[in-house]
Amino acid sequence: MASEDPCFIGSKTTVRGHVSGNQDLVVQGRIEGSVSLESQLTVEESATVEADVEASVATVRGQVRGPIVATRSMVLEATAKVAGKLKAPSIVIEDGAHFSGEIEMDVELPAGVEPGTR
Repeated sequence: MASEDPCFIGSKTTVRGHVSGNQDLVVQGRIEGSVSLESQLTVEESATVEADVEASVATVRGQVRGPIVATRSMVLEATAKVAGKLKAPSIVIEDGAHFSGEIEMDVELPAGVEPGTR
């Protein structure tokens, strides 16, 4: 992850389009479009993100509508409201978080075992 200070999108700011970079991003306002980060995305409780999201680490405290892909880990904190497909090797959904959608985690099954069977 980036060692520099994070970038902020303030609570009174709306960004429409594609947001990308390798610096941690903290969203307090609104993003509409897509987000592609090589570092950490934090969606604060005051924020709304309507976007396709890709990040190394995703922490959601606010609202996200759209798919989220995290290459390392993802946390939906108790105040999160998320609708979309989640994909990450590690996903934590705290008690109180609202989630609607699908979850896909990279799980390696033993040879010969099909998903959904024992």
